[in-house]
Amino acid sequence: MITPASDRIVTAPNVISLARLVIFAPLFVILLLPLDSPLGALIAAAALGATDWVDGYVARRFHQVSELGRKLDAIADRLSQIVIAVAMVVGGYLPWWLLIAIMVPDLVFGIVVFVRSRDRAIPVRWIGRVRTAILMVGMPLILLFAAIDRHNAVLSGIGLTVVLVGTALHIVADALYTWTLLRGTAMQQRDAHPVER
Repeated sequence: MITPASDRIVTAPNVISLARLVIFAPLFVILLLPLDSPLGALIAAAALGATDWVDGYVARRFHQVSELGRKLDAIADRLSQIVIAVAMVVGGYLPWWLLIAIMVPDLVFGIVVFVRSRDRAIPVRWIGRVRTAILMVGMPLILLFAAIDRHNAVLSGIGLTVVLVGTALHIVADALYTWTLLRGTAMQQRDAHPVER
């Protein structure tokens, strides 16, 4: 059942989503790069993942679902993952090509949303939720293994495999979202301008 959204701006879930962007994401970068603390960064990543669940729960439980909140949650998800991925590439925890595999589909989808969507809502697919969960587990898993033994190839391989699965699902999910949006827009245009027979 889809919870109806309000036009409210200042709500507890929106504040939590905003905190992910302005507090926990920068804290992750500071802990991982200047302070070189994978364990500290892991804790910040866990807070990021927790707030991703908390904002949705609070919104539904206390009837504070809003249009801004839905958009802000999606933006916070994507930007948080990008910030974590960039920091881990810079820190040498992830290969650079993995960052490209994560960012390019988001860039393409973002352009399509900007050009074609405007006010059109895009339903969340199960694959989108699964890919987010796997990436939010896989990247902290790499940090955990790095905190235990950064030079252990077996542990690093396990963490990287989880992230690779999440990245593959990420590419598929963004492709499906993009296709759904393009197909929906095409159908709207067809209905607005029916072909005469």
